[in-house]
Amino acid sequence: MVFIALGLAITTGCSFEPPLKVPPAPKVKSYTAGTAPKEIKVITGVGAAGRAQAFAYGAKVEARWWKLYNSKAIDHLVHRAIKNSPTLVASEATLEEAHQNLKSVEGIFFPQVSLGADAQRQRQSGAGFGGATRTFSLYTGDLQVSYDPDIFGLNRIVMHSFKAQEEQQLYALQEAYLTLEGNTVTTAIEVASLEARVKTTQSLVRNEENILKIVRQQYHLGSVTYLDVVNQESQVAATEATLPPLEQSLSAARHALAVLVGRIPSQARIPKLNLDLLKLPARLPVSLPSALVRQRPDILSAEAQLKAGDAQVGEAVAKMYPLIQITGDIGFENGRIANFFDASSLIWSIAGSLTQTIFDGGTLRANKRAAEAALKAVVADYQSTILNDFSQVANALRAVQNDAQALQYQQQAYVSAFRAYKLARWEYKAGSVDYTTLLIAQVQYQQSRLAVVTAQSQRYQDTAALFVAMGGGWWPKEYRTVHKHSVVDVSKTPTTRPATTQPTVRK
Repeated sequence: MVFIALGLAITTGCSFEPPLKVPPAPKVKSYTAGTAPKEIKVITGVGAAGRAQAFAYGAKVEARWWKLYNSKAIDHLVHRAIKNSPTLVASEATLEEAHQNLKSVEGIFFPQVSLGADAQRQRQSGAGFGGATRTFSLYTGDLQVSYDPDIFGLNRIVMHSFKAQEEQQLYALQEAYLTLEGNTVTTAIEVASLEARVKTTQSLVRNEENILKIVRQQYHLGSVTYLDVVNQESQVAATEATLPPLEQSLSAARHALAVLVGRIPSQARIPKLNLDLLKLPARLPVSLPSALVRQRPDILSAEAQLKAGDAQVGEAVAKMYPLIQITGDIGFENGRIANFFDASSLIWSIAGSLTQTIFDGGTLRANKRAAEAALKAVVADYQSTILNDFSQVANALRAVQNDAQALQYQQQAYVSAFRAYKLARWEYKAGSVDYTTLLIAQVQYQQSRLAVVTAQSQRYQDTAALFVAMGGGWWPKEYRTVHKHSVVDVSKTPTTRPATTQPTVRK
């Protein structure tokens, strides 16, 4: 009879979970206002940072996109970061927790069976019933079964909510990977840029010291005043004064990189990073707008939150309906162990219960309205996430385009400033121009040279920011399954993988 009741309950089950309504993806063909960028032409005189780039719309990002920089140092750092990051360990543990919570909830679909046994020895006084004092034993053993038939779909709705939470944690893990990869690459580029700026500044100091020697010689010959000597000494000191802040910034960037690879700064052993040895990726894959919502982990995480919110509305509605429970047990009871399994010792019971709330002061309806309001907020958050993500991609595309143009102009300014500086030095040495002319040319040359280094590194960082804005590389198959989410060896990562969330990339 128990199993017949269970079958009827299952076959007549229903659900009050509302249909999931995910806002549609924006129906646009371009991320940016105006004409979408198509290609970046070669910029001469700036090395690999001036390489031409072409936008490949609709193409997929390489799984290990950072390898496109052709830097063994960066590849090694990303590998170390993935292997040692405590952030990934925490994300994996949180995903495992969500997975086990789901497995726990799935148990509500099955009958709960327990086995009980009891033995007692009791002495009763005859004073209570006018007879003799009695001492007896009682042995009981039974199998107890209870089941909550999911007639109104409450159990399924609860399971859907936990499943959505598990999905959300899966995408959070993907986001953690993407954020770690992006921050490691951009921080490594920042270290290379600061090292280049320190070397450039040191070179400028040496050039200015050479000019100081010339000015002193001119002073001893009586062709300039001592004020010119003092001014050049001040210029040398001013340039030297820029070195400590640069070195501090370099130290801070190296320390940040150490944290990313999971090490204390004193133990990190960060390799030397040479900006001139980096390779600027020539082909820039750009996902179509219609594909971005299925690739970025933050969008997929927001969609999982929609599923959870939808389930919570259904759960609030289902709780307004009766709660039904079926229980039963079968066993034996006898005063003697030898006769325990006799037919006369058999005991059994079966029962069903139904509980329906009649009055609760409006609590259940208020809970339903609260769940509906929460779902509206989640829908708005989902739409906000898409807007922000599309804006980030648009910004990244324009940054690649505009910063390339900025590098070209900075290089042109540097070439002109360098020529003016060389001419000013020759003419000052020959006595045909005054020191003020030399000083102006010297300062302009110094500023333009440092500006070129900064613009070079910015192009590398812009490319990394675009890869991250696309949601990173397509995730390998094992990242789609919550049962296989442990850290993998980067060197063995497949060449294709689905995507992930908007992480913050350090610049």
